[in-house]
Amino acid sequence: MASQAPPIGNGEDEIIWHSSTVEEALKLQSVTPDGLNESEVEKRLKQYGKNELTPPPKPGFLKKLWMQINNILIFILVCATIVSAILEEWPEVALILGVVIINVSIGLIQEGKAEKAAEAIKGMLSSKATVIRKGERTVVDASTVVPGDIVFIQSGDRVPADLRMIEVANLAILEAMLTGESNPINKHTDVVEGGAALGDRKNLAFSATMVMQGQGKGIVIGTGDLAEIGKISSMVGGVDGMKTNLMVQLEIFGRWISFFVLIVGSVTFIISFKDVGVGKDDLGDAFKSAVSVAVAIIPEGLPAVVTISLALAMQTLARRNAIIRQLPAVETLGSVTVICSDKTGTLTKNEMTVQAIQTAEAQLDLTGVGYAPEGELCEDGRPLPADRVARVLTMFEGSVLCNDSGLGKNDNGHWEPVGYPTEVSLLTMGMKLGAKDWKGLKASKPRVAAVPFASEHKFMCCVHAHGPAQDHATPLFLHVKGAPDRLIPRCKDQVVGEKFDTLAPIDERYWQDQAARLSAKGLRVLAVCRADFQREDITSDMDADLILKAPQPFLTMIGLVAILDPPRPEAIEGVKVATKAGIVVKMITGDHPATATAIAKMLAIVPSDANDKDVSTFTGPQLDAMDDDALDSIVLNCNVFARASPENKIRIVKSLQRMGQVSSMTGDGVNDAPALKAANIGVAMGITGTDVSKEAAKMVLADDNFATIVVAVKEGRRVWDNLVKVLMYNIPVNFAQGLSVFFSQALKLETVPLTAIQVLYVNMVTSVTMGMMLSMEPPEGDIMALPPRKTTKKLFGKKVMWNCVFVSSCMVIAVIGTFQWSLVNNPESPENLAALTAEDISNRRAGGGPRSERIDRARGEAFNMLVFAEMAYALNCRYLRAPAITIKIFTENHWCWVAMGIATTLQLLLTYAPGVNTFFYNGPIDGMAWLRILGFSTVIFFIVEAEKILGPKYLMPAVRPIFDAIYSLVPEPLKLKRTQTAMQSVRFIATSASTMGMPHPNQPGHGNPCAPGGGEAHGFDHPVNQEASMAAPHLHRERSEASMVAPHLHRE
Repeated sequence: MASQAPPIGNGEDEIIWHSSTVEEALKLQSVTPDGLNESEVEKRLKQYGKNELTPPPKPGFLKKLWMQINNILIFILVCATIVSAILEEWPEVALILGVVIINVSIGLIQEGKAEKAAEAIKGMLSSKATVIRKGERTVVDASTVVPGDIVFIQSGDRVPADLRMIEVANLAILEAMLTGESNPINKHTDVVEGGAALGDRKNLAFSATMVMQGQGKGIVIGTGDLAEIGKISSMVGGVDGMKTNLMVQLEIFGRWISFFVLIVGSVTFIISFKDVGVGKDDLGDAFKSAVSVAVAIIPEGLPAVVTISLALAMQTLARRNAIIRQLPAVETLGSVTVICSDKTGTLTKNEMTVQAIQTAEAQLDLTGVGYAPEGELCEDGRPLPADRVARVLTMFEGSVLCNDSGLGKNDNGHWEPVGYPTEVSLLTMGMKLGAKDWKGLKASKPRVAAVPFASEHKFMCCVHAHGPAQDHATPLFLHVKGAPDRLIPRCKDQVVGEKFDTLAPIDERYWQDQAARLSAKGLRVLAVCRADFQREDITSDMDADLILKAPQPFLTMIGLVAILDPPRPEAIEGVKVATKAGIVVKMITGDHPATATAIAKMLAIVPSDANDKDVSTFTGPQLDAMDDDALDSIVLNCNVFARASPENKIRIVKSLQRMGQVSSMTGDGVNDAPALKAANIGVAMGITGTDVSKEAAKMVLADDNFATIVVAVKEGRRVWDNLVKVLMYNIPVNFAQGLSVFFSQALKLETVPLTAIQVLYVNMVTSVTMGMMLSMEPPEGDIMALPPRKTTKKLFGKKVMWNCVFVSSCMVIAVIGTFQWSLVNNPESPENLAALTAEDISNRRAGGGPRSERIDRARGEAFNMLVFAEMAYALNCRYLRAPAITIKIFTENHWCWVAMGIATTLQLLLTYAPGVNTFFYNGPIDGMAWLRILGFSTVIFFIVEAEKILGPKYLMPAVRPIFDAIYSLVPEPLKLKRTQTAMQSVRFIATSASTMGMPHPNQPGHGNPCAPGGGEAHGFDHPVNQEASMAAPHLHRERSEASMVAPHLHRE
């Protein structure tokens, strides 16, 4: 390393703040322990910017508009609009343009809702900060904190910026969001070795982490985007997303439709244009005919139906606590094959609960889950009598007294913890045993002295006066709780018979065996002890040596308390449902393997009766030692990953995707964000999740509950089935419309049976109405008893293609048949025939202009035939696999009959209302025509039902080879290849190890993705005092050097 530091703040070097002494840190930031003055604060705020994360750039309106228009179906509609305008067919222009505007508007509205949802989950950084300026504490807006500020933090605060601690008093900070470590980290002010991982930099406090206990002062060393959280957050923007299966399939489907439209439209033009030598129309009329066919085939209403269907499913899921941030993700849920879930807070309640109490005589079980004091004490499944419960409370009251946490109801009536989860669980235990007023218990036995818990000695002890503390005659007792291995050797006797006046010599072997037995079940075990204490032994510098260096053991063993964060009851049922549905649940946790295995057994993620040695469990360090091939070989067979880091998560996701799986990944921390974005469905926690994880995820769980994921998967399967139903309905209907016009031209009929306006009405009103009805269909049968859908499953598959051919043929015959019947049996009157001009004859062929009553009547019959055949076919489509001839067709989905009622009413209006029927080229029809329409519709319904029964066995085996042969000949752009689920590139892999060696957000060539236009980031992370910085080269490290420390954070 050169003796002179690189220019500060340019991102070419990294400052090793954790290796600086307190004095060096003060000097580097040009500040004293009394803090900065206001003028210096204003100067630094102007120079270094606000302490806030730069919001990601938002696309402008034109970009959003282009994102909605950039669709091949929309392009074709726009072209049809232009051609119609050139031909001065203004009604068609207005209708087609209206279709485009409606589709684009729906997309823009949904985009806006997604943006609002993203904005609603902002606010992760602390809004206020306590700083020391000119020697006085001042509360300021956290965004105005500047490098070099002295910040005071205490229990309950969110750290406002990255700090180098200069004073600490029993300070512990929860850093799980950054490091994945679930336990609070005890902080100190000593120098830390330069290569220490992020979680081991115990003299630093990181922005947005939570202070769990104690207090301290620190110098601000990193603000805004250049605080540790900002560096990670900005780089998450560099992780590429992926298209969902639905997006890819709809894109391919659009190409197919466009390809077919171009072929049929071109053929229509050729057979209509007289100069080609086949048709009789001039150039304008031939164009009109081709446009009318194109407009008829294009499913203009389909984009709207798909978008609205997904939006309705999104609202349904939101009511079930699953907030979908990207509409197409709703469908992807239905194909999930693996759910990778956090343990804490998702599969479990994240509410530590006392499960068992071990005395010298027996194990007593405590019922109830969570912090709510609801449960009872049992032995062998039988509740204990009240007098015995009271004795047990007296024995274990020390667990309430020797406790710095709190528990109470919030405004919503829910029990809300304050402090350490383990201590809160002891308060709940005390309340279940009868100490409902735990505050009163503490007040009646006031604390006189205490030694706080520390990881070095693993216990906490308090001296309490059992009576008035001022009365020197009041007896004092020392209450102790902590790790059994530390306290058992320091006990001289134990309580026998659950009475304090009956003691026996300590049986160390017994207590060690009981602690080991409970620990083997994945329970966290605490020993509860007490001893008489003399007032004269209380000193101002009393510490853990009181017990550790006592001349001989003097404690009395009360018993053991076994604690666990138990599975949610609904998660147990959720895993059961997921397993039945063929979905594998994998638990990924930072906990100990024994705890992870115990919870996995309770949830049936692994067999509950399996021997622990037979359960395949891999830890994070073991995964780190594997290459990708080795990980691929074990990832499908291992359902429990313990001591896993966020980096392990992303490797597991990518391995599952390489193995052909569709994975859902849960996470809540900043470091989880890349894995959430890489997964097919990233699921963030709504309660405990960070902003960054929520932004990266496609779904947010408002209740942090695993069972909600299973509900979402069920909804995803329903959505896919209903989308298939919508396609099964829409495509044959559109083909029938277009081919009716096409064959009328090919067969040289007198005129076309359907006009462009009629077709657009059917597409945008009837088809959308029926499509919306189908999208609201409930699940067909036990949808969660079926295996997950294969990712290669086509939305526009052979079944849909066959239906296009079969059903559209039936409808074309019905439409042209009724039209021609009406024309033949209702000849033009001599008066009308004489009044017709050459223009009228031309307009007959093109489908517009003045016309006779006879043709209007025939078109009215053909138009109604099409609509009522559609409605009959919509009933067929309500059931993909089962027959539609069932009583359920009347009892399920009442929207079906509402939609049909609306469609029928509108048809009567369009047929008989004067002026309206003229605009739509309709004429009133008689009763016989209605009989023919209803008769044909009924026949179509029963023919399709017969095909459902006979088709799979007799027709599809003959049809499939034909479709396979056609598919092999189509161009590559029309083929659906396997959906790419792996990431194309991952610019950043988050890890709990460190952010050393990452490209600096302000480094040339590495603009902050979150900054507008890749501009400069907010904040600063280098020394303010350049001279002091240059005088301390040992605190500088080139980022290229740093990358050698964590090479796994960089890609080739």
